[in-house]
Amino acid sequence: MSKKSAVIKSPYRKEIEEMIIEGKSSRYISDWLKDHNESISHTAINNYKKNDYNIPMEAVREYNKKQSKIRKTEAVEKKITEIEYCDDIILAAAKVGIQVDQDKNITNLDIKKLGLQAVKVKHDITKDEPAPVVIVPVEDVDEDERKLIEEFADYLARRKDDPES
Repeated sequence: MSKKSAVIKSPYRKEIEEMIIEGKSSRYISDWLKDHNESISHTAINNYKKNDYNIPMEAVREYNKKQSKIRKTEAVEKKITEIEYCDDIILAAAKVGIQVDQDKNITNLDIKKLGLQAVKVKHDITKDEPAPVVIVPVEDVDEDERKLIEEFADYLARRKDDPES
């Protein structure tokens, strides 16, 4: 067990700490203590300032903690936004029927595929099990689209069996 500093044991500890906060020098504080019949060397006061009552170091430590918490909160909020965005895509894809819009050259199946991709992204972010399920009617799809859907279903099944894959 280490020996307590003279400042910690002093009946004038509060006054010493207040003078440290005010920026008084260790010599000034030592002289003030002598006027009050207390003898603590300026070296002992200086050591106390550096080791036990280091306000600048403690301020930096607390500042860094606060900044770290802010960065973490921002990162968490970003992930929440990404998950909610995936939810919106999944919901929109689930509501779309499989029809072709010749004017825009985009099929509703393309939107369903986007929904399935959003399910995968959401699952990758949240690491939850089981992965969300989107039911996609597969009538009127060409062979390439059917193959894509089957491959994705196989991928989801493998992820369920081996989350590390």
